[in-house]
Amino acid sequence: MKELVLCLVPFVLFVGCEKNQPPEKPITPIGAVYCTTGVAYTYKVTAIHPQGEMLEFQFDWGGAVGDWDNRVASGETALVSHVFETAGTYPVAARARDSEGLLSPWSDPLSVSAVDVPSGPPRGLSLQAASDSTVRLSWSPPAEGVPSGYRVMFKPVGGGAPVVACETTDTTCEHDPAGMTGDYHVLALFGSRSFAGAETLTTIPVASGSAWVGELSGSDNAGYGWLGPGWQGATYEMLDTTWVDRIDLYVTDLKPGSVGPTYYLASPDLAPLDSGGSVPAGRWHGTSFVELTDEQSRVPPPGDSAWRSSARVPGAMVAGCRTEQGYFAMVNVTQLRIQQNEVRLQTWFQPVHGLRLLRH
Repeated sequence: MKELVLCLVPFVLFVGCEKNQPPEKPITPIGAVYCTTGVAYTYKVTAIHPQGEMLEFQFDWGGAVGDWDNRVASGETALVSHVFETAGTYPVAARARDSEGLLSPWSDPLSVSAVDVPSGPPRGLSLQAASDSTVRLSWSPPAEGVPSGYRVMFKPVGGGAPVVACETTDTTCEHDPAGMTGDYHVLALFGSRSFAGAETLTTIPVASGSAWVGELSGSDNAGYGWLGPGWQGATYEMLDTTWVDRIDLYVTDLKPGSVGPTYYLASPDLAPLDSGGSVPAGRWHGTSFVELTDEQSRVPPPGDSAWRSSARVPGAMVAGCRTEQGYFAMVNVTQLRIQQNEVRLQTWFQPVHGLRLLRH
C-alpha cells in the first residue's frame, strides 16, 4: 500500500493598495465672454477629484498663465478675477492640481473677446469750501467715455507724499485735510487704468513778499490789501477814497503823530475816526484780526471771541485776518521801525473763499 503524502503549499493573500489618481478634467470656465479692457472680471471653475482631495487651480488666459490659487474642496467652485489689458480674443482654460502635485488635463477653453472703450481725463475741475475747514471738489465726466470711478489725490504742502482723499463713482468729493493745505488731482479710472485731469486744484495760500507799510500819520502808504485774481498783497495810500475797495488793513498808533511806541493792524473802516490821520469817510472795508502764536498756527473760526477789529503790534508778531468779503489771510510782521514810521510785513492769502486753512 502506497503511502499518501499531503503537501501543504502556503497561500499568501495580497491586498493591493489603491493608486493615487489625478483630478478629473475641469469644466469649461464660466464668465463674461465680452469684456472691456482694463476692467476686472470674475471667472468660475470646478473639478472632481476621484479620491475627494482638495484642489487648486491655474488659469491660462490665452497665452498668459496665472499662478496656482483658489484652493477648494473637490466639486466646489473656485473664483478668480482677471483684467484683459489689450483688445483681442483669448481662449481661457483652467487645470487642477491636488496635494500630491498630480495635474488634471486642461479644460476646454472659453473664448473671450476683449475690446477697448474710449477713455480720458475728467473735465471742468473746480474747488470750493464745503465748510470753513473742509473742501468740496467737483468735475464733469470725461468726453471720451464713462469711467468705472474716480480717485482724488491730495498732496500736502511741505513735500508730503500724496494720499487718497476719496474714491467715488460720483462727480463730487468732500475732503477734510485736517488743517493742512495742498494740491489736488482728480483721476478718472477705467479699470486698472487712470487718466488725470489737466488742472491742479490747490488750497495753498498765495504768498506775498515783504513790504514796508507806513503808519497812518507818516509819509508812506498806510493801507494794505489783496486783489484777485492773483491775490498778491500791495500797499495803498488812504488820503482819499480812490483805493477804498482794495484796502483790507492799515497801520496806526491810534493817536496823533507816528511816535508809537505801540502800533496796530487795524480795520480800514476805523480809519475815518482815527485821530492819527485825515482819512475821508467812505465805504472802507471791515476786517477782523486775531493774534497767533506763529505762522503755522490754525486760525480760529469766524465766531470765535478772539477776533478783534485791530491787533497790537509791539514788535514782531503774527496775526490772522478775515476780510469783509469772507476771505482769510495771515500777516507776519517781521520788523517795526518807529523812527521811520513803518512796519515790515509779509502775508499769505487763502484764495478759496471762506476757507480758513493757511498752512504754507
